Amino acid sequence: MISNPSICYPIFTALSVTFALSLFLVLTKHFHGRFTLDSSEGVQKFHDLPTPRIGGIALAFGYFAAWFAMEGTTKGLFGVIGLAGLPALAFGLAEDITKRVSVRVRLIATMASGLIFAIISGYTITSVEVWGVDAMLAIPIISLAFTSFAVAGVANSINLIDGFHGLASGTLVIILLAFALVGWRIGDDTFVILALTMSAVIFGFFLVNFPFGKLFLGDAGAYFAGYFVAIMAVMLPARNPEVSPWISLLILGYPVTETIVSIVRRVLAHGAHPGEPDSDHLHHIVHRSWAKFVASALRIPTAQNSITSVIMWVLPLISLISVNYCGFHSMSALSYLAVLVFCYLATYRAIIAWETYGAVT
Repeated sequence: MISNPSICYPIFTALSVTFALSLFLVLTKHFHGRFTLDSSEGVQKFHDLPTPRIGGIALAFGYFAAWFAMEGTTKGLFGVIGLAGLPALAFGLAEDITKRVSVRVRLIATMASGLIFAIISGYTITSVEVWGVDAMLAIPIISLAFTSFAVAGVANSINLIDGFHGLASGTLVIILLAFALVGWRIGDDTFVILALTMSAVIFGFFLVNFPFGKLFLGDAGAYFAGYFVAIMAVMLPARNPEVSPWISLLILGYPVTETIVSIVRRVLAHGAHPGEPDSDHLHHIVHRSWAKFVASALRIPTAQNSITSVIMWVLPLISLISVNYCGFHSMSALSYLAVLVFCYLATYRAIIAWETYGAVT
């Protein structure tokens, strides 16, 4: 199937256009840097030099170039996803340039994107295989509201992990490959093409973002790409009833777990607002501990940022490997999801203990 030129052409176009435009944005930063450079100051800033944060523009051009290169029903669906995602992209880009768009406004824009897609396509979350909840989701307006909320939540989770060179983009590629793998296993060719094409779009950016961080996704890129994987998560069980919705959550396990743990930590441990930024995410403590140790051992201190991403990719890779072996029913998905959450929490506790021991000694 993938060897078909009509399928390969959009994938090649997506990668080429995104990569070329990403390079162009880097090479021309002295023209637009006044508006687009991301400061290296802040609690969640780990780069040394001001860097363009408008990678979302490259993703958008790569996406719509791939759309024009597509054929058949896949083109229509890919176009609907992209057009519905414009609010998330536009408000994210406004924040990248003005630095004045609040998190609430960006989340509302992403919810709007999810709602628009659900209304146009008819794909909504109608079941989570939880007694009582499914009865409520059978009511169309509740299903629409829940779908838009879930899409915004996933998009925000991708923005949350966007902090180191290649972390978010690499995780997104792995997530999309996991979706493609499930689509291939169940014979949903259209779904496979959608996932592989978007993975090519993001990989074109990844080649410029990793390992040296010459260009950042920015809010536009993170929200738009996060919106896309959220839509894939909605469509997978909607298009294929034999697949439990928990498979989608398993694939998105790492960013969703990071978001939930962060909210709990901020509210319960610190009494802070759940949206208050901090530097206590797992990728942050990996950066200041294990990644620092590895970079020091290799005598490449400048690689600490990218080494953090390499270590963190293990978590989405667990999801990718899991969907290759698990069944498509809820108990199987929940079992593998439990393993992923355990690995996340065990890693977090191990690093905290390692830091504490190091401080004592």
